[in-house]
Amino acid sequence: MAKLDQALAAQRKWSAHQRENPSSDIAIGVAASFTAQPLEPFLGAPLLDAGVRAELRFAEYNQIHQVCYDVSGTLGVLDFFVVLWRIEDMFAGALERAAAGDPSAVADIAAAAGELGSTVARAARESAGSFIVAVPPFPRPIGVDLLDSVVSRRLGSAHAAAVDAFSAGLADTPVRWADLNAWQMATGIAESHDVVKAMVYRQPYTTRFWHEVGGHLADLVLRESRPAPKCIVLDCDNTLWGGVIGEDGVGGIELGSAFPGSAYQEFQKVLKSLKNRGVLLAIASKNNPKEVDDVFSHHDDMVLRAEDVAVWRVNWSPKSQNLREIAAELNIGIDSLVMIDDSHYELAEIGNAVPEVGLLQVPEEVGLLPDLIASSGLFRNLKVSAEDAARTDMIRQESARRQLADAMSREEFLASLELVMDYVDVGDEHVGRVAQLTNKTNQFNLTTIRRTEAEIRALVASEDHLVRAIRVADKFGDYGLVGVAVLERSDAEWKVDTFLMSCRVLSRGIETAFLATVVAEAADRGPKTFAARYVPTPKNVLVKNLYPEHGFREEAPGEFRADLSEIVPRPEYVKVR
Repeated sequence: MAKLDQALAAQRKWSAHQRENPSSDIAIGVAASFTAQPLEPFLGAPLLDAGVRAELRFAEYNQIHQVCYDVSGTLGVLDFFVVLWRIEDMFAGALERAAAGDPSAVADIAAAAGELGSTVARAARESAGSFIVAVPPFPRPIGVDLLDSVVSRRLGSAHAAAVDAFSAGLADTPVRWADLNAWQMATGIAESHDVVKAMVYRQPYTTRFWHEVGGHLADLVLRESRPAPKCIVLDCDNTLWGGVIGEDGVGGIELGSAFPGSAYQEFQKVLKSLKNRGVLLAIASKNNPKEVDDVFSHHDDMVLRAEDVAVWRVNWSPKSQNLREIAAELNIGIDSLVMIDDSHYELAEIGNAVPEVGLLQVPEEVGLLPDLIASSGLFRNLKVSAEDAARTDMIRQESARRQLADAMSREEFLASLELVMDYVDVGDEHVGRVAQLTNKTNQFNLTTIRRTEAEIRALVASEDHLVRAIRVADKFGDYGLVGVAVLERSDAEWKVDTFLMSCRVLSRGIETAFLATVVAEAADRGPKTFAARYVPTPKNVLVKNLYPEHGFREEAPGEFRADLSEIVPRPEYVKVR
């Protein structure tokens, strides 16, 4: 009943909001193979809870192809376009043949699903809004007994072929996946479907399932501008292993293939997987450093190793203090951390001192530990770039740079780095990372304009804009794609719309090289005067004086202008390719 009560509460909240005749922050269009209007309150309400007012626009059911041929003409200008489809709606005849054992039916379904994927891909490339596209659920044709093993196997073959072909049709098109199949599995087919409504209204789902779908879709929408936490900070005793290392020793802690040690080992596998997807791992443990190091170095059943950990704080200081130091060392906000600990006391201390930190407590039933992070939903729907996947290695390389810097003068250090800046004309392969940077970069970001992948693609296609990015490397390693500039051309001058960089490359002259390079290219295309803005936020005071320090004169608060000849040139020690 709890889920149904939550669903009914969402309906009431949305109804009250609609009675206010509100304005909206974003427009979301929905095209579905079934009647999808019941989704509205269950998508709108969780967005309201997050402070986002959405206008939802629904196409007529089973008109996906038609809408995709002219999305804006059918539903207007959208920020997000959601495509939801089921095999039993789109390819009913072929699915009936597949259930009956017709060997050609699966191939027919695959061909039609591939064509649908291509249609959606073309619309996504041509539209300004971000696309959220369904993985079709396992089919539930009315009147078919899914417990009949012969029939269910045939339907399974059809479903697998449809998913594979649809995905192949989309190819590398940057879309977000709405996994209706996973959501249906989690809820249960019987709990998800309403046969009567499907017959009467072509609306196949129960209120409970609409509530699940709406919540998951809301999370996908919010992930575009509100990324997941960046770092998991871990206690050690009774978190990464069972027992207390200082009392039990390396050989006495619980960690291995037999329960309860297996629960800790499986938990470490989860952490290792997240690390490989770009989530940073840190340690904050009240322990003796040598004893913790002995476990990481010498315990055969450890999944995590020292090289998987970006930052260490093994000491007897308050954990809130250690968390502040970890965030500072990683150069991320304190609200980007999630602390996992078994101690009520430690979590209470952190919650009181640094309430921005996310908190997860090790469950009393240790068998539930491997599921702790997944059930929290904190890292759901991660989008992983190459830079994300290599993030821990980059942090370790930065530590080596700091050690070198401590032994040299600043000039000697910068020259010794052998810095190379690759100046990139942004293409399809860069769009995901560029959009990620516009949404995640706060400190070195002059205007803090957030953009979706679709908006970036539209700027790239515009003749009146330059969209450029940079990759940076030095003798220690590759920083990845770390900077974005967007310039807009007007008749008399260029305007710097966006100028941002990852803090990983600050204080190395890269910002000077990047700015000099992009304005020089723009000047080759006509106007040689440049206007720029600084829009202050609580987090970007770092770049308050960037434009004056690079040759721009302030003509009004936050408004700057410079001729090409006045802009500071590239440092000689930065090689530009």
